Amino acid sequence: MKKTFVWILGILVVAAIAVGIYFAVIKNNGAEIAAPVAENPPVAQPIGMCYSYAAPGKYGTDRAWLQMEITDGTEVIGEYRNLPAGIDSNVGTIAGTAGPMNPATSSRIANVIWDAHVEGTNEKRELKIEFGEGSAHVLFGELEERADGVYVYKKDATFTSGFQMSQTDCETLMDRVIVERYVRDNIAMIVTEKPVLGGMWYATAVTVDPATKSGTVSYEDGHVQGKVTFSYIRNGDAVTITKL
Repeated sequence: MKKTFVWILGILVVAAIAVGIYFAVIKNNGAEIAAPVAENPPVAQPIGMCYSYAAPGKYGTDRAWLQMEITDGTEVIGEYRNLPAGIDSNVGTIAGTAGPMNPATSSRIANVIWDAHVEGTNEKRELKIEFGEGSAHVLFGELEERADGVYVYKKDATFTSGFQMSQTDCETLMDRVIVERYVRDNIAMIVTEKPVLGGMWYATAVTVDPATKSGTVSYEDGHVQGKVTFSYIRNGDAVTITKL
């Protein structure tokens, strides 16, 4: 009788241990298969793209450049400068959205509003910009004024392509743009000779070579012409010029 009791007690102990192990496994497995804590998705970094154009035209060197930053895959901000020689230049910021990639052309079209400044006036106008890996161009078409004063494409507008701009390194482009602007704005300090007949110097042509951090500026005062070669240091918008 005593042996039977001991045998039954042993079975109960083993069963209790088994039940304990079972629930422990279930608990651990539950922890292992519990839904992971949700993490915030990584924030997409803005994509910066720059394009530029410079070539001899009918009245001199035609220029254009485009700087764009795309956030969240579609939001576009930046600046576009259309600088045809002998014709009023248009310069201003852009803001809008970029459409999906067109597999046939490997390009996208950004629909933006261009806050353009020209000869002391300002107007906002719609622009379509076709861009991709390697090049970009603006599509110009006939405009009409909207009720809010913004000029938009007519529904039946026929589009023509602007300058075919080549993709370039943004830092290189900023070197060219900022240094050229500084040289033109400060030509009177760069040219140490005095202009004749009470005139004043103005820059007729500026070239900037970011690879060598140097450039040249041609200038005149309506009577005398000259040319200066210079080196430069740029820190953001601050520029230091040294004549060579």
